[in-house]
Amino acid sequence: MNDSDSGDWFGLNPLDLIKRLRAIADDLEDVGQATPAESIPDGVLIKNWALAQRTVPCLIGNATGHPTIGNTRPMFSSPIYYIDTERRIARTFSRWYRLANRVDPEFWNIRTRIEK
Repeated sequence: MNDSDSGDWFGLNPLDLIKRLRAIADDLEDVGQATPAESIPDGVLIKNWALAQRTVPCLIGNATGHPTIGNTRPMFSSPIYYIDTERRIARTFSRWYRLANRVDPEFWNIRTRIEK
């Protein structure tokens, strides 16, 4: 069984995954050609953000304006494909994020640690 037969395409059918990845590639090309003075893409604002890791790099933080998570709830993003800390933007598999204040990853380690 090869990967295309396994059905494990991030929960999408292969054509939808290709469309999603193509949209990410288009976004990265657009942002790469833009000057710093040009408009930054709209996106969900993420406060108290830090780089985190699942099996791939991701963001952890408090989302504001996320379409399914809502406001100020802690969240992990989908995998990161692009991050520009000077422009304060990141593109994940799912969407653009606008980056507010950055925190040290220990900020989240302390808040997510389970005391025994």
